[in-house]
Amino acid sequence: MNEIMKTLLDAAQLPASEDEITAYAAGFADQRAAVDALYAVPDARYAAPALHFRAASRIADWAS
Repeated sequence: MNEIMKTLLDAAQLPASEDEITAYAAGFADQRAAVDALYAVPDARYAAPALHFRAASRIADWAS
């Protein structure tokens, strides 16, 4: 995992010491589980996101 982390950081041009890379790699499993849990809620499968793009404009008159 350390080699993968080094490759990703190098690709992003982010400097990191060996200790930092080791810490990132060690925390990856917990972080990945937390992200997966966001998508594991069955009732949220078809819900629209809070920030939903609408191409049609809706102009509210704030002057009145």
